[in-house]
Amino acid sequence: MIRKIIFFAGFLIFMASLCPADVWKAPDQEKAKERAKEEVPFVKEYKDEFLINRKVNLMEKGISIKDVKDIYFLLDNPIVKKREDHYEPVRFAHKRHAALTKDCSVCHHFRPKDENALETTRCSACHQDSFNPDHPERIGLKAAYHKQCMECHQEQGKGPTDCKGCHLENVPNHKELVKLPDKADPFQVTAECLRCHDVQATDMLTTAHWLWKGPSPYTTGHRKDIMHGKGTTALNNF
Repeated sequence: MIRKIIFFAGFLIFMASLCPADVWKAPDQEKAKERAKEEVPFVKEYKDEFLINRKVNLMEKGISIKDVKDIYFLLDNPIVKKREDHYEPVRFAHKRHAALTKDCSVCHHFRPKDENALETTRCSACHQDSFNPDHPERIGLKAAYHKQCMECHQEQGKGPTDCKGCHLENVPNHKELVKLPDKADPFQVTAECLRCHDVQATDMLTTAHWLWKGPSPYTTGHRKDIMHGKGTTALNNF
């Protein structure tokens, strides 16, 4: 019986998620989402120059952190997602990183040979599919992201270097997974949750949250009762 009511709170959250609502959307967030979907032409040839020359060239052209317009980007490129999609996109704080490094060449280490191209072209222009037979020396976009971010974090001794330090796990769309009849009751919803989350339900029964006992100052007859609680006389899942 107890296991069957564990997910009642989850049921309420799930049902609320199915209800359409007019929600305000942050313009910067929407802009970042649209930008992340873009696929740019592949840069086949780049200007090979020493890093110090690259840095000087950017300075001579007057390109610096003052030119950074976007506060952040979502690293959610279709090139990466078509191979795997285990994690939520990373919200890369572009402006903050530019301010910390004070050097655009740290990330924009090369530029296209085409003189009309942007000096600070995006990562996905040069790094796209992994193991491109026509450009075997070029690492893929996912590797480029990880190499650039993780190596810098390790070198500086700051910033995350593990998966969950940057990403949230990509939770599947439960609207496609859950199978429920119309007007399902709480017990049917709980049973459906337990179809996949049986281990989590068992773990929940051993937590301090579930086994809580002690005084309930706002409950009649249990204001000083140290044995009152979910582990003894109370039955709820809040």
